[in-house]
Amino acid sequence: MQNRTVSAITSAFKLVVIEPSGFEECPKLVDSLKSKKPIIINLERIESDTARKIFDFLSGATYALNGNVQKVANNIFVFAPENVDITAGVNHKGFSFENEKKNSNPWK
Repeated sequence: MQNRTVSAITSAFKLVVIEPSGFEECPKLVDSLKSKKPIIINLERIESDTARKIFDFLSGATYALNGNVQKVANNIFVFAPENVDITAGVNHKGFSFENEKKNSNPWK
């Protein structure tokens, strides 16, 4: 028998959390998605037309990258690249997940 050493490879996982001040920040956010980093974006304090443009731009980029979008709270969203699964639907009994929602309409 041979002795073999198996080393675990770990990598730091980065998550971008942002409250954008304007549409001009979108290309940098898409770069994060392209780098396989999910984004949590808070659009609560930005003018509604600009918030909609940012959401639409990031939604298109996320779709093009085979990712998904999930609403977290009113005007707060997670944009995730395809390497990140978003699971939603925590039940009332604890921290177990009831179901997985992918590609659902985040504006509901």
